[in-house]
Amino acid sequence: MKFIDNKGRVFGIINIIDLTVLLIIGLLIVGGGYKILNSQPEVIEEGQKVLVELEISDVRKPTVDGIKEGDLLYHYDRGQVFGKIIEKKVENYREAVPTSDGKVVMAEVPEKYTVKLVIEAKGTVTDKVIIVGGEHTRIGTQFRVKNRNIAVFATVTGMKVK
Repeated sequence: MKFIDNKGRVFGIINIIDLTVLLIIGLLIVGGGYKILNSQPEVIEEGQKVLVELEISDVRKPTVDGIKEGDLLYHYDRGQVFGKIIEKKVENYREAVPTSDGKVVMAEVPEKYTVKLVIEAKGTVTDKVIIVGGEHTRIGTQFRVKNRNIAVFATVTGMKVK
């Protein structure tokens, strides 16, 4: 029996073009499954205490007053607990302003503040990322957080695993 007959079928069963297409589809399915199964981060520890430093900039006094130590913060979109505020520091907000001689200086903006928070959270520590409140958390990441009184954008400025 010939490998390819006069009609272009392999072993007289399937057309060579159809066989090629089936092989390509099979390889794509196997490769995709391998990638999905092997891309999960390795969990080092779940429920680990994580200290997350957040910075909230360019806010008014009512927002500052709405943030209290001991309050819980939640992810705005997910509604999941992000963590508990254990430390709050308030500074005057500064922004870059050009001077008449062409220099740029950092000047205080009246009635605007920067709030620096330390949040104690429970997170999942993996080999690739720390997950807090169901969200990948890295320095530089910006989240919208809320509590009973406020909803603001906060930037992660530091993280420590306890």
